[in-house]
Amino acid sequence: MAPVLCGLLTAFCWGWADVLARFTGRALGARGALFTMMLAGSAGLSLWMVARDQPWPGIPSWWTVATALLATLAMLLFYEAMRRGPVSLVSPATGAYPAWAVLIGMAFGVATPPAALAAMAVTLGGVMLVARYAAAEPDPAEAPKRPLTLALALIASLLFGVTLLVGQQAILRDGSTPMLWWGRTTATVIMGLVLLFQRPRRAWRPPLKATILALLQGGLDTLGLVFLFAAGRGLEGAMATISSSAFGVVTVLLARLLYKERISPGQGLGIGLVFSGVVGLAALA
Repeated sequence: MAPVLCGLLTAFCWGWADVLARFTGRALGARGALFTMMLAGSAGLSLWMVARDQPWPGIPSWWTVATALLATLAMLLFYEAMRRGPVSLVSPATGAYPAWAVLIGMAFGVATPPAALAAMAVTLGGVMLVARYAAAEPDPAEAPKRPLTLALALIASLLFGVTLLVGQQAILRDGSTPMLWWGRTTATVIMGLVLLFQRPRRAWRPPLKATILALLQGGLDTLGLVFLFAAGRGLEGAMATISSSAFGVVTVLLARLLYKERISPGQGLGIGLVFSGVVGLAALA
């Protein structure tokens, strides 16, 4: 399969998975939605490994454990931000995580070419425009939550950037598939324990429709990974990764169609800058 097509199919799957997080997060809560989604993702990835006769993951390195814990926390904050909405604010702010990865790398002395610095500046400038010109929520009751929603999205973005750097080390030691499998399995176990021992103690009775959609999210997330893996490695894999960066555009467009979210001209410019910068960083990587 052509690598660009693989990347675009990945973007389509991840865009749908992210936009569904708005509904499932509100219906199941951020913790319940993440647990259900990760459970489906872990099961789907396991089935894919069996179908491809992949070796079963062994004992993970500390890098993989750290990646799993960071990814779980980042996803939990992302789901909470999505639950609050709007998607057209949360998705671009969170999708700027490659820029944070560049900044963190620079802090540790990683040589950064001028082109990467320019792409990072474009990305962060776009985030500021999105935050400044984001259209008001249709429900006025949501307005006071806007600063907190943006803060959650930015913290999640920062954590995703750290996860990206730590995950690179985990892949070198354990491989990409074991690292991903441990990440989803760890998140499933952690969120399951959180739901089991949450305070105040109450029974968790998830609505059937929201549960099915959260399971669908996990399936879409795994399917996106399958398409990305199908592109192969080297140049083909890089082309697919760059194409998959369009998932944020898919998310925003779907939010416009499904949730009728308005996008102001200034916010539209900011969204365009964010995704242009992310694609530029992916290309340079």
